[in-house]
Amino acid sequence: MRRPLTVAISPCPNDTFVWGAIALGYVKVPFSLRFRYEDIQTLNQLAHRGEADILKISFYQYALLPRGSYQLLSAGAALGYGVGPLLVARRRLSNTELSSARIGIPGKGTTAYSLLRFFLPQAEHLVEMRYEKLMPAVARGDLEAAVIIHESRFTYKQWGLVCLQDLGEYWTQVTGYPIPLGGVAVRRGLPRRLISRALRYSLRLAWQGKVPGLNAYIGTYAQELNPSVQKAHIDLYVNSFTQRLGPVGSQAVRFYLRWVQQQSRVYSNFTYPSLL
Repeated sequence: MRRPLTVAISPCPNDTFVWGAIALGYVKVPFSLRFRYEDIQTLNQLAHRGEADILKISFYQYALLPRGSYQLLSAGAALGYGVGPLLVARRRLSNTELSSARIGIPGKGTTAYSLLRFFLPQAEHLVEMRYEKLMPAVARGDLEAAVIIHESRFTYKQWGLVCLQDLGEYWTQVTGYPIPLGGVAVRRGLPRRLISRALRYSLRLAWQGKVPGLNAYIGTYAQELNPSVQKAHIDLYVNSFTQRLGPVGSQAVRFYLRWVQQQSRVYSNFTYPSLL
C-alpha cells in the first residue's frame, strides 16, 4: 500500500481556505494525504530536508533548494500588490536608527527576510523568531522593530505599534512587479498538473461557498480567532494569482528569483522553473 503523501501548509487562513475542500474530502485525489500545519520557517526547513511531498514554501527559500528536488505549481501561491510583510515598531524610527536596531524576522529563509534586505540592506541586528511572537516582543521592548507577516498586518495596531514600511509595496514601487511571497512546491515525480487542477477546484468551491465546515476548519488552525480578521486575511492574500499565476505572476516570480540569484553566488546554478 502506498504511503500517504505529506501536505505541509501554514495554519494561516489563506492556505486553509485554498486547501479546505481537499482537506475536508470534498475534492478527491487518487492518493491519500496527510496534512501538517507549520509556520513558514518550519515549512522552509521541511523543504530543505525533503520531509514533505507537497508544501507551501517561501519563494526565497525555493531558490536555496537543491536543483530539481521540488517543482513549483502555478496554483495556490500567495502573490499580489500590497500584500507584503510590514516593518513595525513602537515609534517612528529613521532608517539610520533601524540600521543598528534589533529587528525581529520570521526566519532567514523567508521572503519577508529578503524584502527587509531589499529595503534596508544595512540592517545589522536581526533576530529570528516565530511569526506570532514578533509583535509581543516589540510591544515588550525586546525588539525595536519587527517584520510581521500573515494576519499580523491586521492586528499590529492593537499592540500599540506603527507601520514604518509596507515592504511589499516598496518592492512594487521599485520593480513594478507584484510581490511573490510563497508558492506550492511538489516533490519531483508527483503529478503536478493533477495537483494544480485539484487546488484550483478546491479554491473555486471555497469562493462559491460550497465547502461545508470550511469556516470551522479555518478557525481551528488560525492564530487570530476573530472571524472578521480571518476573512480580511483571505480577501487580501487569496486572489486571481492564487488561482493561476498567469503571465504577470510567472514573470514576477522569475524576476524575484533572478534578483535572489544576483545577491549571492550560492544561486549561480539556479534554473528557473516551469509553472503548471
